[in-house]
Amino acid sequence: MKFLSTLLLPALTLAAPASLIPRQAGQIQIASVTASGGGCPQGSFSTSISPDGTTITFGFDSYQTFVGPQTSQRELDCNIFLSLRFPLGCTSAAISTTYHGFVQLDSGVTGSFPASYNLSPGSLTGSTPATSFTSASWGAGGVYTKLDSVTAKATINSPNQQNVNFEIRNRAFLQAPNSAASGTLTVDDATITIAQIKKC
Repeated sequence: MKFLSTLLLPALTLAAPASLIPRQAGQIQIASVTASGGGCPQGSFSTSISPDGTTITFGFDSYQTFVGPQTSQRELDCNIFLSLRFPLGCTSAAISTTYHGFVQLDSGVTGSFPASYNLSPGSLTGSTPATSFTSASWGAGGVYTKLDSVTAKATINSPNQQNVNFEIRNRAFLQAPNSAASGTLTVDDATITIAQIKKC
């Protein structure tokens, strides 16, 4: 929902070029970012990177699923690809992703928002269960928060290996018992933060 994105993220801008972000020894920083999918086609989202290059926020204008008597767009996805610049040696960090959105469901309509994460080269640990929505809890509508956290670990042996690919694949979808039931599930923003960086 565009109005909610504006409310939560009043000052989103295009991400600063990686060359303009000051590099600090020992940090993992965002070097570049791309996104694609039905929920985030080009031109439908904005990004903002923190001055130290460790946090990025996406604002989505088109990540909206809905079902109802007249029309339906019950499933959308968004794939986010970050290039993370790791320091030399073995480094681990906690990477959290916080999503906000809106959901409202008629009786019998259910929604789900799963997300999967991948790091290459390197490894990830952590549990990221799908967030589920039912009409019993979301019949009146409201804003939700989904928080995923993983631990990323990579060993970098030379400067030309320092860029590591971090991938997020998420999907919002609805199920309705019949064509008369209505519901909506949106993803309005996502913030990815790299923290607790330490040597292995």
